[in-house]
Amino acid sequence: MEKIFFLTASQFVLILTRMTALFLTAPFFSGKVVPIRFRVFLALSVSALLMLHQLPMVYCFQNSPGWSDPGFWSTWLGELGLGLLMGGAALLFWGALQTAGTVIAYCGGISFPVDGGLSNDAAPITASFFYVLGIAVVFLTGGHLLLIDSLLASFHAYPPGTVSVFSELLNEIPTVFALGFQTGIQMALPVLTVILLAQIGLAILNRVLPQLDIFGLSFSVNVLVLFLVLSMTLGVSMVLFQENFERVWRELFTFR
Repeated sequence: MEKIFFLTASQFVLILTRMTALFLTAPFFSGKVVPIRFRVFLALSVSALLMLHQLPMVYCFQNSPGWSDPGFWSTWLGELGLGLLMGGAALLFWGALQTAGTVIAYCGGISFPVDGGLSNDAAPITASFFYVLGIAVVFLTGGHLLLIDSLLASFHAYPPGTVSVFSELLNEIPTVFALGFQTGIQMALPVLTVILLAQIGLAILNRVLPQLDIFGLSFSVNVLVLFLVLSMTLGVSMVLFQENFERVWRELFTFR
């Protein structure tokens, strides 16, 4: 009886480790505005539900079952690594939003940092706006269900206690970073192009009418152009981000 109780408790610890690592790193839950107690409660609740569909494991123990068994702790590190990998990949791709917002802010002359909110750090206002809007778009389009589905599928592909090496997933992290950076530049490109054309026009105007205060006028022009172009391209940018996020997540974490 004691052995069965220990196996069940150790399995719950492994499930909870993977869930906690994901909820502490995924961009939906890792913001400082989300209380840590809420994330812990969510991880505990989901782990308890998953326990109903998992059988107690014995194969991860090298010796007699016990908390000091090295096999258990090696699999515990594997569970922790898989959870961090899934949450970190999503967080890494979310950098596309901050890249786009930061580049736009610097080119538009509004790069002063503000409280990042969900992004956990001080960032330009456009970067924080893109970050929060990206989370809202993903939730509205069901992207969070894709995350949950991949998490549940991971327990079928890697039951608790069987996670050891997933080098094929680690090799895809540079691809996620490159695609995230590419997506951020694509989102910022329309604003950058129009601001560059506006600057060229102001330079020509300065040569034609040198008596005008072009330096003082350029800031107002940049801000007006930024908000005008952003209002026209924001929807397309969010669609681009959402489609790339789904494509990356389906290719990396399908576990089929």
